[in-house]
Amino acid sequence: MSIPEWYTGSDRSGDVAKGIEAIIAKMDEHQADHQDISRLRDLQSVETEVNWRAFLLSLIGTIHYDLKEQDKAAEALESALMDFKPYLSTFDEVLSVYCQTCYTAGVLFYEREQYAVAAPYLLRCLPYLHEVYENAYVGDIYSLLTICLNMTDEVEDALIFAEAAAFARQYDCESLENLMIAYVATGQNQKASEVFQVLSDRCRQSDNFERILDFARRELGETGVVN
Repeated sequence: MSIPEWYTGSDRSGDVAKGIEAIIAKMDEHQADHQDISRLRDLQSVETEVNWRAFLLSLIGTIHYDLKEQDKAAEALESALMDFKPYLSTFDEVLSVYCQTCYTAGVLFYEREQYAVAAPYLLRCLPYLHEVYENAYVGDIYSLLTICLNMTDEVEDALIFAEAAAFARQYDCESLENLMIAYVATGQNQKASEVFQVLSDRCRQSDNFERILDFARRELGETGVVN
């Protein structure tokens, strides 16, 4: 069997590449299950190249996450990220899955409200974001980092990502709300008031506008809120 160009692992039989293609196709359709996890374990016993073994373990972790098996997902994803070796030439071929693994691990711990654990995983995506993700996806990662860093009182760093998220997400309501909060957290109430005015113009019909208005009144006072 011919080996596809994208696969640079150790298996010359073609079984690993074929298995990866089949399982990713099922994952894309949200149909991957425990049988696929078992198959990936079998492929791991064949694969000897370090980054491709981590690639396979990343897929295992992602399937566990999709199956709502959070503890097993966390174990597999964290182990995979420990195993990746960016200084090897094969890292380029597995980069997209590496980034997805960082993102999934970050989201998993974000959902658990373990923000201090989530943030470093999301930060590991940053150097490679524009290599593998569209701008909208980049904005989502910036937004998650904004919230995680705010929740861990790293407010100056959170502001950097809040501004970047608003830009990347084309100033949608969620990113503007996070930006307003970030300006308040860093004592920049004038900018927060100006962002609120933009929110008031653009997002008055959104489901969250009452929450936005309550925050602005509480933190900025009536002089900072022109309703």
